Amino acid sequence: MASLPKEPPEDPKKESFWMPGKYVNTVHRTEHSYQACNDLMACFVERAKVEKQYAQQLSQWSSKWKSIVDSRPLYGSLMRAWQCFFTSTERLSELHSSISQSLVTDEGQRVKTWQKKTFPRKIFCGFKESYDNNTSFSRAQKPWSKKLTKLESARVAYHKCCQKEQAAMDKEKQANENSEMSPEKKQKIMEARERATEEKEKTRERYEKMLEDVSSYTPRYMEEMEAIFEQSQEEEKKRISFLREVFLSIHSHLDITNNESVKAVYSELHDTLMAINDQDDLKWWKNNHGPGMPTDWPKIQEWLPPVKKLNRKKRDQKRKESRPVMIGGVKVRALYDYVGEETDELSFKSGEVFLKVEEEDDQGWCRGVLSTGKEGFYPANYVEVAE
Repeated sequence: MASLPKEPPEDPKKESFWMPGKYVNTVHRTEHSYQACNDLMACFVERAKVEKQYAQQLSQWSSKWKSIVDSRPLYGSLMRAWQCFFTSTERLSELHSSISQSLVTDEGQRVKTWQKKTFPRKIFCGFKESYDNNTSFSRAQKPWSKKLTKLESARVAYHKCCQKEQAAMDKEKQANENSEMSPEKKQKIMEARERATEEKEKTRERYEKMLEDVSSYTPRYMEEMEAIFEQSQEEEKKRISFLREVFLSIHSHLDITNNESVKAVYSELHDTLMAINDQDDLKWWKNNHGPGMPTDWPKIQEWLPPVKKLNRKKRDQKRKESRPVMIGGVKVRALYDYVGEETDELSFKSGEVFLKVEEEDDQGWCRGVLSTGKEGFYPANYVEVAE
């Protein structure tokens, strides 16, 4: 049984069981369970030594004071009462010595025998269960990983084409505003922009096709991975159940007294041990290292044009010199979602229509007014003129 690990990272989706190679936590659980058995034996061998030392100290204390009390001038019931302390102490010493012996020979040997049977090894490959799980998970995940790699390549290619198209559109815009440029050159620039748009659409189609391929394969991938995972869960369930019985057996050795204060301590310990629940443990593991973990399933990641940081000091200076206000304004439509980073910036959703009341400045920003009446700056390349 693996010990409970630390809390999951801030972004568990990146470490999700479903991501390439992230099944290793479940594979390593076998080694952790084996080590837990070693730790369990070492822990209670040490406790056995404590019990043995305590038994010896009790016996030494009893022998010392029994000889002293025998020479004292006490008699009758008072002497018998005092001597009863030493008699009960000798019995307690024998009991703790017996506990020491049983912890080593009974429980220690029991765990060692079970451990040897439960964790067979494969030559040069460590534990057979780890090797089999790793092989099975790797085989099931290999096609999925290849598809994800191709999907990522398609995404990168699509975003690069988006950037090229944006650069071509900016160049075409500048050309159209340049009255001195020849029509032939403008025509070439327009054709280059059209080619960039065509290439972008082709790469997007490939991207969407690759995403469709990944999505269609996902159910089969999940089915295979969960089948392997559930086999591992069954083995871990057996280990949890066995070690629960070991803990309860050790408890039965240690719970030796009817003293109410001591009984309360062992009762609390017993309740804690009885609270060991294989279903709760397995459920916890599943939610933190298995199929229950959240993950980022692949989806289209839209490209957004870059936004230059607005230099407010420079803009304020320009506005003092001249404020090109547009009478009535011009309706524009948002091409992308935008969230203003400063209080004087507008936030809007893709498709939202509002008014542009100032022309674009040399920083690539305009001033506009939303339908709510809020006025502020927004990046010019995030909108288009509404028909």
